Amino acid sequence: MQYIAGADSVDQMKDLRSVDLNLLVDLDALLSTRSVTEAARRLNLSQSAMSGSLSRLRRLFDDPLMVRNGRVLVLTPARRP
Repeated sequence: MQYIAGADSVDQMKDLRSVDLNLLVDLDALLSTRSVTEAARRLNLSQSAMSGSLSRLRRLFDDPLMVRNGRVLVLTPARRP
């Protein structure tokens, strides 16, 4: 089994085989556009499909990842470099 490095315990580790790697493409679009609508448009997806991807990413990382600040999405403090 492969696990995400840096997890605090075995119970908190995620099995990488169960992760949908297409979510990384969606995350890249969300990070570069800072908008669910624009990320969806860029990837030719519906807004609801992109919103669903963001929800799945949030569950995967157990973190909001990005939150709305006015009309744009910004990284949560824990995810900023």
